[in-house]
Amino acid sequence: MKADNEGASLDPKFEEIISDLRAIHAGRPTKTLAINKTAKTAETIQRILSASYDVFVSEGHANLSLRKVADEAGIAVGNLTYHFATKKDLIQATLEERLAGFVEAHLAEFEAGGETPQDILLNVVAFYARDARQSHRFFYQMWGYAGSGEDARILVRDLYRPIGRFILRLVRAANPDLDSVTARRIVLQIFSLEEGYKLFVGLGPDDDIALQTVESDIRALTKQMISSDRN
Repeated sequence: MKADNEGASLDPKFEEIISDLRAIHAGRPTKTLAINKTAKTAETIQRILSASYDVFVSEGHANLSLRKVADEAGIAVGNLTYHFATKKDLIQATLEERLAGFVEAHLAEFEAGGETPQDILLNVVAFYARDARQSHRFFYQMWGYAGSGEDARILVRDLYRPIGRFILRLVRAANPDLDSVTARRIVLQIFSLEEGYKLFVGLGPDDDIALQTVESDIRALTKQMISSDRN
C-alpha cells in the first residue's frame, strides 16, 4: 500500500470516508505505542501483538495469558508487561491492531483509484468473504470474547462501529437516493451476510460448491440490495 497518500487529490465523495479510515489506521497500537521509541522497542511491540494474535486465535481469550504470549514472542514477561500491564490491555490492543489491518486494505482500494463507490463497496464485501477463509478462527474467538462480559461486549461493539460507518457511507455514496433508514437496514443485512459467511466458511468442507462462490454471491446480493428498484 502506498504510504499515507495525504497529498493526493481525492474524489469529493470519498474525502470523509478516507479521512475516517486514515484516523483509524493512524491509531493502530503498533504506531501509537512506538511513538518516540527506538526501532528495537517498536519491533518488540510488533512481536508481542503478533504473538498475542496467534495465542488468541489458537487458544481463545480464556486461555490467553501474559506468560503464554511472552513465551510465544520470545521475551520476558516483565518486558511484555512494560508495554501491556494487563491481559485486558493486551487483548484490546490485539483486536485494535487486527481492525487496523482491515482498514489498511480498505485504504488501498481508494488509493488504487478509478473506481465508483459501488465498485469499492462490492470489492470490500468480497474482501471480507475472501478473508473469512483465513481469519474465521479469529472471529470465532472474538465473538466468544464479546460474550465473556460487559466490558468485552462494549469493546467489540466499539470495534465494529467505525467499520459500520464506513460501509454505511459507501452504501449512501453508491446510491444517494436511499433514505437513512433503508441504508442502515442494508448495512445490517451486509454485515449479517459477512458474519454468516465467516461461520460457514470455517465449518467447511472446503470443496462445498456453495462455499466456493461466497465472494461472487455477496457481491451480487449487495448490488441487488443497494439498487433503487430493490423493492
